[in-house]
Amino acid sequence: MDTELILGIVRVIVVLALLAPAVYWAARWYGRRHTGSTNLQIREVLPLGVNRALYVIEWDKRRYLLGVTPQAITLIDSVDQSDSGLKNGEETS
Repeated sequence: MDTELILGIVRVIVVLALLAPAVYWAARWYGRRHTGSTNLQIREVLPLGVNRALYVIEWDKRRYLLGVTPQAITLIDSVDQSDSGLKNGEETS
């Protein structure tokens, strides 16, 4: 093999070895910085089978029960926490 070809391949490998971690960390930083509001939270997940689950989502002091399948997301029920007597996910007496 030609010496210049081998040296060129080594240079490409070194550049990729330096760029790959930099791109990875930049993507993670960008993702964390642009996540938006933290008002939306997944409270509970109940798997029902392959690619099917029930989710309890909390958003804007309301809880939503969602049925999720590969074809659809269905709102099953919603509860306003201020009216329901719920505090931190537990019933109050």
